[in-house]
Amino acid sequence: MRIPRICFATATALLTLGLTAAPAHAAEARQQPAAPPQRAAVAAPPPFNVWFNGYGSSPKADLVQGGHQVALHANCDSDIVAAQLYHVTWGRDRPVGNVVRIPCNGGTSAYYNLSGGEYYFYFLSGVDNTQVVGTWA
Repeated sequence: MRIPRICFATATALLTLGLTAAPAHAAEARQQPAAPPQRAAVAAPPPFNVWFNGYGSSPKADLVQGGHQVALHANCDSDIVAAQLYHVTWGRDRPVGNVVRIPCNGGTSAYYNLSGGEYYFYFLSGVDNTQVVGTWA
């Protein structure tokens, strides 16, 4: 009678040990650091192509927070086209950065660190038949 009691006690002890050890291993597995979530790629706004006489503006673009680069190219019968980026806000739109000088029949690029939101360019050339093409990267 003693042998079955010892076997039963041993089996109970092993079963108890197995049940208490299993959750500990499961908890360790759950505490493994997860891979950081992937940030969804945000597509750049579409390029714009505007024609104006003397002054004009680009279409508004929704831009996320962070660094953005824009390439601007102007075709006109003057020396330069002045371009100023504006952030759309409640009330008066505020200028962002400095005025960018685009040489006529040439191009330039500008880099902006933006807070996110809606933005547009205001252009001033002083001559008729001015074309500005812009591409956000």
